[in-house]
Amino acid sequence: MSGSASRGEEGHRALILKAIAEGGLGFAAQWVHDVANVGEVFYAESLARVTDSDGTVHTAGTFVSSLERQDRWFDLDLRILDMVLSALAEDERLVLGFNLNAASLSRSDRFSDVFGRISRKPELAARLVVEITEGYPVIGASIERMKMIRALGCRIAIDDFGAGFATPASLLQVAADVVKIDAAFVRDNRCGRDGSDSLSHLVGFAACFAPFVVVEGIETSSQLDAAREAGATHAQGFFLSQPVSLAQLRRRKGKAVLRGVG
Repeated sequence: MSGSASRGEEGHRALILKAIAEGGLGFAAQWVHDVANVGEVFYAESLARVTDSDGTVHTAGTFVSSLERQDRWFDLDLRILDMVLSALAEDERLVLGFNLNAASLSRSDRFSDVFGRISRKPELAARLVVEITEGYPVIGASIERMKMIRALGCRIAIDDFGAGFATPASLLQVAADVVKIDAAFVRDNRCGRDGSDSLSHLVGFAACFAPFVVVEGIETSSQLDAAREAGATHAQGFFLSQPVSLAQLRRRKGKAVLRGVG
């Protein structure tokens, strides 16, 4: 990394941390839709957002990797979890997903913080989907800790399957309710010599390990068709719905349904 790029990243990180300290941390939420009936929603994934003093909203993709390298992301995870639990307590119609870096499962102190927050509000666990992100391998004690979270009544989702450490081998080790296929596989869906495509193979494999398979990154009608044809149960992406504020999320009529999960 060049000196100017490094200084630019450091400046952006400082801006984000200052905004967080001043109360700028929040989250938007994006629905996960049933592929057979896109008007029916499964749950909404919570996505970190930071609003700085100028009113500019920064999405997690612009700062998460920088904070992870500085080991400063976990505190944000906890604060988002607190916000998500508060939202669930205020509106019984909501079902929300919370992103948890797999690295946090590997450290007993961090896992204890997460587990403690959820276990203190057991009545909310059935409406919380814990999405395990792919930045660290799920091995050893992490596998048992995922089981402990699931035993509270939460659903476990493996996020970005096929990318990073969320590999086919990892599914052999964990009990998941939901597998989310990384968006790259719908953008670059390749056809094999037998006429089948790569997305269908990946969805089929994931379906052997979890009852619900979500294809992420749906941006066109043809991609939605591909997800359906591949056998996915659900889909998520800008073509179906944009991330919205919690207030906008609550305006939606009806209730998210975790039908058949458990």
